[in-house]
Amino acid sequence: MRKLLFAIAAFPAILSACNGGSGASADQLREEAIAIHDEIMPQVSSFDRNTVKIDSLLANLPELKAANPDLDTAQTRIELTALKGRLEEATDAMMEWMMAFEVDPQEKSADETKAYYEGEVEKVKRMKQLFEEVSKESAEKLAPF
Repeated sequence: MRKLLFAIAAFPAILSACNGGSGASADQLREEAIAIHDEIMPQVSSFDRNTVKIDSLLANLPELKAANPDLDTAQTRIELTALKGRLEEATDAMMEWMMAFEVDPQEKSADETKAYYEGEVEKVKRMKQLFEEVSKESAEKLAPF
């Protein structure tokens, strides 16, 4: 009888394990997405500062050329403009993700909610990758200035 009661009590856990137990719950996935967001969000302010710095550098290329005659201003303009675009792309991706993210998706089944958060985790992981790439690129390209 004891074994039967244990089996009945353990059934939901066994069923959960069989139905994707290797994956995280919807709550865990939501928390993972938010944690990744919280990790990379502070970089937005440095991206904004770098964008302002790039604008200043682009506006003052003649002065930079005078201070450094070897500076290829055409190439510098291309590189800084491209970097500014990447910084804005990363920042815009963060803002768009935050606006669209549903903390508590309404009118979704448990499976749909879990699938939604799995997708959100993947989105925010790609965004983290973008942030890491842009951060590294900024450090390299702005170091001489």
